[in-house]
This record gives sequence, C-alpha cells and structure tokens, in this order.
Amino acid sequence: MPTFVLMAKADMEGVAKFWVPEGHVWHFDLKQSAGPEMREGVEVDPDEEQEVPHAKGATANVLLKFPGDKHASYIKHMPMPALTRAQTVDDTEMVPIAAFECRGMEPCKWRPTGPYCAESEAGTVFDEVGFKDDEDWCEYDEKSGESMIVNKEIPHEFVLLADAEKRMKRLAQMQKQQKKNEE
Repeated sequence: MPTFVLMAKADMEGVAKFWVPEGHVWHFDLKQSAGPEMREGVEVDPDEEQEVPHAKGATANVLLKFPGDKHASYIKHMPMPALTRAQTVDDTEMVPIAAFECRGMEPCKWRPTGPYCAESEAGTVFDEVGFKDDEDWCEYDEKSGESMIVNKEIPHEFVLLADAEKRMKRLAQMQKQQKKNEE
C-alpha cells in the first residue's frame, strides 16, 4: 500500500515550534486513485478504526466505496515518529508532519482546522491553536512580551514515503554543511 506523507510549512511569527498533537482529527479532500471521483472534507480520526473487508486483519480510519470500484478504498493514519516532526523557526522547507497509508484513494488537500500546538520563543506552550471563523491564530505571550501568529493558509503537499525520506536526508545534509560553513 502506498504511504503518503503530509509535508507542510506554516507561516509563523513569534513561534519557535508548531506541531500536530497526538490523536488529532484530520480533514482532507480525497481523490479516487483510478478515477475522477472526489470526496471533500473527509474526517480522518486516528482513534476510530474499522476492519477492511477482504483484507485479513487490516484496519483503516476511513472506508469509502467509489462508484465503479469493486472494493472499498481506505486511508489510515500511520504514526512514524522517526520521520514526522514539529516545524521549528529554523525550518526553511516543508517538514513531514504526518503519514497515511492509502488504498484506492489518495489525499489531495489538507484542510487545517486545529487544535494544534505552538511554543513561543520564550518556551510558553499553547495547545489550542486553531483557525476558528477562518482566521489566522493570534496570541500574546506574556513571558516574552511578543505576539504570536500562525497563518491559517498552510502551504502543504502530499508525497510518497520514499520521496519524503529522500527530502529529509537531503535537508539534513544541507543543514550539516551550513553548520560546517558557519564554523
């Protein structure tokens, strides 16, 4: 089964770290792999699992049957702590924030809603970062005396797992070279 990695980079001000908490419920637009059908705003809850028909012992978070398909398509959140991580203020490229195994469908758009987590540059953690009323998230950090902003429009893309691993390896090499050059 292909595994798609959600790569993203939020536009942030006054935020040292931004991440998706464990158990987050995702909202995606999903596309039929072998056809034109789409489903918009599908909720993918990692805590809800269903048995996949005709697949011994397999489970998924969402099962859908697209017109013309013989079997149900599915998506399942795959925890990958060795790959996925928080975005930091030092990140200049998209980072892998989540991974999903798919069969018969693929995610094509992420609809960020929240809640997410953000840490100020002074170390204060905010765990209710969301985009209510379709607005950017803004907060004031009393510890640092600075305002914090996370833009509601988060640039993102879905890439296959192998491509995400290559990107992260290349990025690590670039960062290592940059540190070496600074010395």
